[in-house]
Amino acid sequence: MKKLIYLFLFYFSIVSINAQEPPRPDLKTMSQEQRREYIRSLSPEQRQKLMEDAAAIMAIRKLKIPEEKQETFKKLLSEYAQSQKAIKDKFKPAKVDDQELSDAEAKKMLDQSFDLGLQLLNNRKVYTEKFLKILTPQQVLKLFNHEGQMREKLMEKREKLGNGQGNGQAEKDNNN
Repeated sequence: MKKLIYLFLFYFSIVSINAQEPPRPDLKTMSQEQRREYIRSLSPEQRQKLMEDAAAIMAIRKLKIPEEKQETFKKLLSEYAQSQKAIKDKFKPAKVDDQELSDAEAKKMLDQSFDLGLQLLNNRKVYTEKFLKILTPQQVLKLFNHEGQMREKLMEKREKLGNGQGNGQAEKDNNN
């Protein structure tokens, strides 16, 4: 799992160079501990950007998107991710022991979670139509399957780290 994450970050560091940021060190030549330290030194926003860019690169490779469509795809994928995150951010229940909730409070939380699921599904439908303008239906299906696989891998990582020992962002991402 760690190798997959480091490979993921390695691909990002090679392909993604942003002129507004100072050049990133070559993760390929760093030791595993140096890579960890570098990633830890990044702000949460920089880590998030690193992960988003790496995910886009992996999707492009997995879907075999032609070069002339890659920039459009990256922008649309980023827009989709931001849209999904905005919806998820609306539903941030307080961490409460289920037994401490009244029936009415529990019912309200259930209804909110169903509403959230519907909003996410509707958003996915909207973006499916947008992705179909640049991808084949098979590629869109693979994209959404890939999204699920990445979510599962992040959840596995969280479980391995144990509750409360993660870096915050991974926990936040996994709750989405």
